[in-house]
Amino acid sequence: MNQEKLELVERYSREQMDKLGLHAWPHVQRVVHLCTVLSKFEDKNAKVDVDVLKIAALLHDVAKHLEKENGSMDHGDVGALMAQSFLKSIDFKEEKIWSVCHAIRVHTHSEEPTSIEAKILHDADFLDKLGAVGIATLFIKACLTNTTIEEVAEAFDEENPRHPYVSLHIRWLKNPHLYTKTAQEIAAKRNEIVSVFFRELKEETEWNASAL
Repeated sequence: MNQEKLELVERYSREQMDKLGLHAWPHVQRVVHLCTVLSKFEDKNAKVDVDVLKIAALLHDVAKHLEKENGSMDHGDVGALMAQSFLKSIDFKEEKIWSVCHAIRVHTHSEEPTSIEAKILHDADFLDKLGAVGIATLFIKACLTNTTIEEVAEAFDEENPRHPYVSLHIRWLKNPHLYTKTAQEIAAKRNEIVSVFFRELKEETEWNASAL
């Protein structure tokens, strides 16, 4: 892939992600890295177009800031349209634009992925919701929704509907939905920390509550 075009995509992605907040661009960087890791293993079974995968990873959340403003929209659908318009403007290969946009559109579960690139992007994005990073992200969401540590601990056991934003992430932690075998193996390893962390959190918060 042309380095100049890649730099244009990275710049556009960062501009859009900066509108969302400090945690947004690092998430994209982690997803790009995870896509690279997954593609090395999955390429043995299916030919992965690394250009399509990297561009899709860079652009997969470009509409997330719009979804934040309008909760009824799907950032995958809108992001695919934004990516299509941007990629055409920089003369990205027409035959690859559809594949990039498909991967972006389906990573939010609006429909099932049909390409290996879309499956890898979905799994890389999901993996970043798991393990230690997933727990850290969960507590960022808790802060954004004025949810206390004690309420998060309670929601982990009960999936408290009073905190749907937090409870959704807890469901992801507990029941990751992944397509590739490599991602499933990584998820199992990452999530070893989750049950241990929340067991300890529950013990500490219950002790604090009883001590008052």
